[in-house]
Amino acid sequence: MAQVTKNERFTGTVEDYTHEGMGVVKVEGYPIFIPDVLKGEEIDFKVVKANRKFGFGKTLEVKEASNNRINPPCPYYFQCGGCQIQTLDYLEQQRFKTSTVDKTINRMGKLNLDIESIIGAETPFNYRNKSQIPVQFNDGKVEMGFYRPRSHDIIDIDDCLIQKGIHNELMVSIRDEFNKARISVYDEALHQGLVRHVIIRSNHDDSEVQVAFVTNGKKNLFEPVIEAITKQFPMVTSIVQNINDEKTNVIFGDETITLYGNAYITDTLLGKQFRIKAKSFYQVNHAQTERLYQKAIELADLEGDETIIDTYCGIGTIGLCATDSAKKIIGIESVESAVLDARENAVLNGVDNAEYHLGKSEEVMKQLVDQGVEPDVVFVDPPRKGCHPEFLEALIEVAPEKIVYVSCNPSTLQRDLNYLTEHGYRAGRVTPVDMFPQTNHVEAVVRLELK
Repeated sequence: MAQVTKNERFTGTVEDYTHEGMGVVKVEGYPIFIPDVLKGEEIDFKVVKANRKFGFGKTLEVKEASNNRINPPCPYYFQCGGCQIQTLDYLEQQRFKTSTVDKTINRMGKLNLDIESIIGAETPFNYRNKSQIPVQFNDGKVEMGFYRPRSHDIIDIDDCLIQKGIHNELMVSIRDEFNKARISVYDEALHQGLVRHVIIRSNHDDSEVQVAFVTNGKKNLFEPVIEAITKQFPMVTSIVQNINDEKTNVIFGDETITLYGNAYITDTLLGKQFRIKAKSFYQVNHAQTERLYQKAIELADLEGDETIIDTYCGIGTIGLCATDSAKKIIGIESVESAVLDARENAVLNGVDNAEYHLGKSEEVMKQLVDQGVEPDVVFVDPPRKGCHPEFLEALIEVAPEKIVYVSCNPSTLQRDLNYLTEHGYRAGRVTPVDMFPQTNHVEAVVRLELK
């Protein structure tokens, strides 16, 4: 392998992508990762960092561009850290994500599974139904937008191309009202000032929109802002204040106060209604969530007499969407407010074959089996860190006929699939789903069956 040093310049061909969407160019076997280049392109580049096993580079010139290269449509793309792959047209984005899942599952994980074509988005822009917008005071005015990569510096933004249009309009309006009312803004270094974040959520047709002000303390200075935005945006049906007075990077605090309208908005997903509160987990891309959940329910191959345990169930979305096709849904969630919301959502939909339990999935699942519950299918939809080892052990012990695993991280998916396939399960075809166009994130869903 070549010895490469910082500031050296080379010409090379991009051979592949990293899982983060950077191009890989090799200098005598030494891999260099370079952002915003496409597979197959010939480029001149400079080494900006050289480690023992790999380096990072910066493009000086694209000598031979790919047919799939586009100019990023977002004017903030090269400053903002929200998107990573806008230089790839949407066809190439889908190829990259399918390849990422394939490499992670089969090259790294050596699982030798079939990877289906990715379920792409019909609308790869303006899809995000939740916006978490940090606020700062700079040069005499309030700024709202998104962080530069690997920093807490905010890019002041008027129009984010991946969040819904109503969110952009509200963001600009709220910023104007904050400036007019001289609203106090949080200073992270001093741990002083009021407003830390503004969170905007909307349902699928924008008929209900929620605004949440996350504040350092309980002071409420928002009356003029609320009056202005509810007059301008009648679809805003919920305004809440969340209190977070801790020195932390975590966005939300424990207490939420309703300032206007309801504490929630209501959305429809696969014919079921869900009340979504400020802190509820709810997928950010409505159209792709319906496709993902339809695929998961299809993989469960339900005949109507099954008992399903829905682990990591949140506010009950995927389980409640399956209630028409199963005899019983049993949801388990470790967050008490989410369990209460799931029960409320079951009542909202007139569902009488779903029940929800508070606790760790691995503990509650074994208790249920000890009480005589025999699950035919277990839905698994964990956070990015994947399943806890104790949960996987419990899953093996409970031994359902089928497991349907929904993942937002191919790396932890392959780790958990390897464990399950070593302990009596056979994994089927893996289906990638593009929930987050323009970013390097990809979801995947797979069914495992007891051998």
